[in-house]
Amino acid sequence: MFDFDSDGQQDVFCVGGGTINPLTAVPSGLPCHLYRNLGEFQFTDVTVSGCIPDTTDYSHGCVVGDVDNDGFADMFVTCYGRCCLMMNCGDGTFIDETRSAGLEVRSWSTAAAFGDFDGDGQTDLYIAGYTDWTPQISKPCRPSADQIEDVCPPQNYQPVADHLYYNLGDGRFRDIAKEIGIRRDGMGLGVLATDVNQDGQLDFFVANDATANHLYLGSENKSLTETGEVSGVAYNESGSPEGSMGIDAEDIDGDGLTELWVTNFEMEDNSLFRNRDNGLFEHATSAFGLAGQSRVNVGFGTGLHDFDGDSWVDLYVVNGHVLYKCGIRPFRQPAFVFRNLNGRRFVDVTKSAGTWFGTSHAARGTAVGDLDGDGMPDLVVSSINEPIAILRNQLPHQNWVRLQLVGRHSARIPVGARVSVKTFDRNCVRLVKSGNGYLSQSDLRILIAVEAEQTAADVEVVWPSGKHEFFPGLATGIGHVIIEDSGAE
Repeated sequence: MFDFDSDGQQDVFCVGGGTINPLTAVPSGLPCHLYRNLGEFQFTDVTVSGCIPDTTDYSHGCVVGDVDNDGFADMFVTCYGRCCLMMNCGDGTFIDETRSAGLEVRSWSTAAAFGDFDGDGQTDLYIAGYTDWTPQISKPCRPSADQIEDVCPPQNYQPVADHLYYNLGDGRFRDIAKEIGIRRDGMGLGVLATDVNQDGQLDFFVANDATANHLYLGSENKSLTETGEVSGVAYNESGSPEGSMGIDAEDIDGDGLTELWVTNFEMEDNSLFRNRDNGLFEHATSAFGLAGQSRVNVGFGTGLHDFDGDSWVDLYVVNGHVLYKCGIRPFRQPAFVFRNLNGRRFVDVTKSAGTWFGTSHAARGTAVGDLDGDGMPDLVVSSINEPIAILRNQLPHQNWVRLQLVGRHSARIPVGARVSVKTFDRNCVRLVKSGNGYLSQSDLRILIAVEAEQTAADVEVVWPSGKHEFFPGLATGIGHVIIEDSGAE
């Protein structure tokens, strides 16, 4: 979900996925599609006029960033095979610049996130690798001797290395993963870029499948330090790795610190890591009422968003198995919505969330954003072998302020920026993030609910450049463009 034509409305881009030849097991891609938002939940397919490539390799996910800081959002599509960088020409069209940019990644790539990790104002790119599976080494898998063949577990294969591509500022990237110490033992399915520990440096949280999660903390000397085990986010409460997939981060309890959230495989609780400051986290799934809620399901797309306009971020999780016939639960599974009760715990409100949540799906990618400009976040869901689902938020409109941050010293899309608005007798904090969800891109604008009688909001922004700025008296009920260096210090 992103505004590709800069008309102020969020458009929708869908990766195509692919097919696998039943005789040779060789994957091939299906076309991606781009839909322009016409308003009032009407969309038109502009794939052809937008010059979106007819096919990519077997595509999994997408992430949006302004690679050249020209004000037009570019796309990176991850694939089994060749990934694709689609540069926005600014006239409603895109061009494939993968080769010229030096991003010729040809392995099994899943999640990706954009962000300026070294503070030079240029947007860098983290790409997660999965496993080394190929048709040539594929073997039949049976969960037990008396069961039929099904999908093999990732433990049958070796991890594929992650990449960290440094933006050289001239349209080219250079992979610096080895020299900066990116680990090579993860099976990545989620990557989140934001400032996790409130030190003004960009961090990367990597959700790995069946292996330990990784947390890379940035520093002023332009390095990254992996602290997953030390920080307490590598394993579950028993010290075991989980099958982690969906990912997000926000301040859940109102203390100004950033919590981390990941969805996991069946018979594993999804994991809420509560931030205890100083780079330390504790497991808080049980403490916030989420233990057992989705344990029998396989969690994918997820997110922390304020769906009811009370200023507290709520939670949704969509589910779907990867095993077709041998899982504990069926391939299609129910989704869940949890309401945040004033930062103390979550309560299941799925039954009142709408008809889509009353049926089961093999759901995967999700994106959240305000599609109709009413100040309430909507939800788009991609499920296997189903049409895209667009779920409109039908709750009564609340009072709100929406902010599009534009960096100058920081990268133009300032991933890692922190926004604070005083409302409901507290400081409400939100983050500019990249990679949150599952292999998907949500609305990059910051949407904050404010009190009903509040006519103006005082906004504080901490930019990735380190600059602190205040933007007092912003009118509520409308959107604002916040440009770095235009506020009061």
